[in-house]
Amino acid sequence: MPYDPERFHPERLAAALADPDRLDVLHRTGMLDGTPEESFDRWAALAARALRTPVALVSLFDEQRQYLKSIIGFDGAVPTNRTIAPELGICQYVISGSAPLAVDDAREHPELGEIRGPRGLGLHAYAGTPICVDGQAIGSLCVAQHDPRQWQGEDLEMLADFAEAIASEISLRIAAMDLQRANTVVEDHNRIHELIAADAPLEDVLREVVLSIENFDPRLRGSVLLLDPVLRTIHHGAAPSLPASYIAQIEGLVIGPDVGSCGAAAYHGTEIVSGDLELDPKWATFLPLTREHELRHCWSFPVLGAAGDVLGTFGVYGSEPRTPTEQHRGFLRDAARLAGIAIERQRATEELVHRATHDPLTGLPNRTLLFDRLTHALARARRSGTTLSVLFVDLDRLKLVNDTLGHDVGDEVLRDVAERIAGSVRPGDTVARFGGDEFIVVAEDIEPDDAAMIAERIVGAVAEAVPGGADGLSPTASVGMTVIVGGDVDAHEAVRRADEAMYAAKDEGGNRHRRGFADGDGAGRRLEVEAALRGALDRGEFHLVAQPLAEFNSQKIVGVEALLRWTHPALGPVGPDEFIPIAEETGYIDALGAWVLRESCAATVAVTRATGRPLELGVNVSPRQLRHPAFLAALEGALEDSGLPASALIVEITETALLGSDPATAHAIAELRGLGARLVLDDFGTGFSSLSMLKERPIDGIKIDRSFVAGLPSDASSGAIVAAVVGMAHALGRTVTAEGIETSEQLAFLQALGCDLAQGYLLGRPMPFAQLANVLAPDTPERA
Repeated sequence: MPYDPERFHPERLAAALADPDRLDVLHRTGMLDGTPEESFDRWAALAARALRTPVALVSLFDEQRQYLKSIIGFDGAVPTNRTIAPELGICQYVISGSAPLAVDDAREHPELGEIRGPRGLGLHAYAGTPICVDGQAIGSLCVAQHDPRQWQGEDLEMLADFAEAIASEISLRIAAMDLQRANTVVEDHNRIHELIAADAPLEDVLREVVLSIENFDPRLRGSVLLLDPVLRTIHHGAAPSLPASYIAQIEGLVIGPDVGSCGAAAYHGTEIVSGDLELDPKWATFLPLTREHELRHCWSFPVLGAAGDVLGTFGVYGSEPRTPTEQHRGFLRDAARLAGIAIERQRATEELVHRATHDPLTGLPNRTLLFDRLTHALARARRSGTTLSVLFVDLDRLKLVNDTLGHDVGDEVLRDVAERIAGSVRPGDTVARFGGDEFIVVAEDIEPDDAAMIAERIVGAVAEAVPGGADGLSPTASVGMTVIVGGDVDAHEAVRRADEAMYAAKDEGGNRHRRGFADGDGAGRRLEVEAALRGALDRGEFHLVAQPLAEFNSQKIVGVEALLRWTHPALGPVGPDEFIPIAEETGYIDALGAWVLRESCAATVAVTRATGRPLELGVNVSPRQLRHPAFLAALEGALEDSGLPASALIVEITETALLGSDPATAHAIAELRGLGARLVLDDFGTGFSSLSMLKERPIDGIKIDRSFVAGLPSDASSGAIVAAVVGMAHALGRTVTAEGIETSEQLAFLQALGCDLAQGYLLGRPMPFAQLANVLAPDTPERA
């Protein structure tokens, strides 16, 4: 073809070089680098000899660079990496026309002076022809010489023959590489089938499915998203090569016809191809995200179940605009099919496991799963030295419902009761159906008062369950509770103790809860502890420890909570969860509480004098103490004798102290506030009436229960609850203390929410008051 100046249009050239079909063939060669090709050298040398030219080049071109695969006669004028940066070169224009190009004398064409090429090396005559593979011009074979030359038709025909020979070699190379890739995909698929058959974790299987596509075409980055069929949202399945920040930002999107390619594919159940995200309206709202991560195309294929239902999507991304070839489509459909098999297999396995471990009527864990969870909970309690509670719930009148209204109504009542019990516990507690009309609750890391509150809520919730048409036949619940410190028994013994306590509640008429004892000796242990309590104060067996209370922003210790400890010479250490209820039942709590007030006030003032640091003092006060006529006199005496200002005293009460309208309690609370002491609601969030109390009762602050803090910041539910409580408390002018802080992540999360005060092992474990004085001394780090 003679020289035609109209052919030299940069826009036309750029479009030709960027053609996705051309680039796809080019990338399949595997030769986009500066590595020389010996076989091309032979053809280039033959072309130079046959056409009697000193120079011959074989080049491949992507949209930005020229790769010199064979060089004859340039004598050192070639870059060492045999790759030329993106500049206009005369060889590139062979691509734009997919036809030969001949220049007899470049000096006669001024427009060629702007184009890099042979003329810069003193080569004025040029002839080039495209190397076409699968109908795409991916490179060129060119020859050049110093003197002008009038190229003949047979010259260009001969050059085209050599180019065709080179193209044949490239086609053979591509065929071999395609075969290798296909074999790799087959091997990958066989491995994936083996993983599925071995019940490997779903994420591992899906990851291998994605990698099989990325191995087939390294320019692709794959992702499997799983569809929640109820919420119609998409969730992460596997995406080993996509940035974690991108995955996080698309997590939980609601599918729809305009929600990107994957959201649309899941919505329609069809393949959705977005060849250029910048031009696709479905991606308009996501463009800032895709630009940030340099994503330009997304091809999404629905993952279907055997029944044709949409299980998710298989999507692949790339960094340049591009559409899939039929080969891509075939492999992606196979990958989506494999993903569907894996997802359905996993769901079938989960369903089998669920059926084996859950009660079919209520959906709750069954006896098998209960004992498994309880065994692990006890092991955790042994490692951490924490307390757990087991509650045994027995319905008192279900047999009457069954006999009167039939078992269908009885089953309806059981389902309703199961929901009510589950709604009465904390997030993370286990509720299981033990059998018949019996249920078990396992609550980890819980104080006895909190466990008793859960039992109380269960009794109240079950009493409200009314079967259809069963006026007067609503069942009630007898609840037995055992509190186990340090996981010192096995699961069966823990359930036996709770069962024993449940029968005590049933013997008293039912519709109530009762608590067992820590070592399972029942009344014998209780009598032993009760006897040991008498005279324990006189014998000096009690002592106080102080747990620091710190400001969130400065983490400076501003106060302490006084905690009571008892060590008996024969019984050893006896936990507050065991002796406090007995002290309350026997009335010993009044003398014990007065001693705590007196000793803690004096100890706090002593620390202040030793360190020059004024401290607030938090003291737990039981409902019985508040009602006792001598309580206020004891408190005023402790303040007066110690010199502690009433404004520095924080009286911590549980919400059970505020339930009802007891005149003595109301009077005590009013007097406390009149003195200037502050009232804080302890363990906030575990009681059913906490929110109304926050609004209506005369309290100054709340302490968020440690059960909500424990899951932060990963537990989204706990985080949402804490955020709502902090916002509500502050709106009502109440301070917020978070207790049970054990990690810096929890501290940072709660600080960001605006909590006022912090308490927990991270900031300081309970310690003797004398040790606290050392911690607060100058030049001593405050965090203990």
